[in-house]
Amino acid sequence: MLSGFINQKRKDRLKVDAAARTILSGLKEAGINLIASLPDINLAELLRLIEQDRDVIHVPLCREEEGIGICAGAYLVGKKCTVVMQNGGFFNSNNAIVSTLLQYQIPLLLMIYYAGDISDRTFSTSGGMTEPVLNAMGIRFYTLRELAQAKEVIQRAQVLAEDSKRPVALLLTKEVLGRRPAAGAI
Repeated sequence: MLSGFINQKRKDRLKVDAAARTILSGLKEAGINLIASLPDINLAELLRLIEQDRDVIHVPLCREEEGIGICAGAYLVGKKCTVVMQNGGFFNSNNAIVSTLLQYQIPLLLMIYYAGDISDRTFSTSGGMTEPVLNAMGIRFYTLRELAQAKEVIQRAQVLAEDSKRPVALLLTKEVLGRRPAAGAI
């Protein structure tokens, strides 16, 4: 019984690791070379890999809106950036997004963990407000649910951000992060 539990935990860990590697690979293939982030338990493996990767500059943050200013400045000197955060941090960043990114037409890929998504037992209010706030700000967004699509969607979102000179958000679900089976796999 215990060995079955341990084997399942090992399989779960491998799935989370594979998901994080796929997402990071997609970011790098999209040309991202600076990633700002704030710790989050659901993003922990992705952030660990980002921190260890020598091909990208990782900027740990104290508050998410700091990442907006750092990435805006980095963009002005030729960097391609993303901010990795939870949707609560996205809400905290709204002033910086409007007064910097939207005002000055600065593209930025926002990688937002979608806390409160369907089937989550916590943060339902945050989950319910995420898409309406993105819509109200005029930020195009896409919800990533299947890991097989992650690399392509990340690359396409980066192209859209660059072409439109606006932020684009990718909502990262527990499924794409390998923390919950996809709906079709249940």
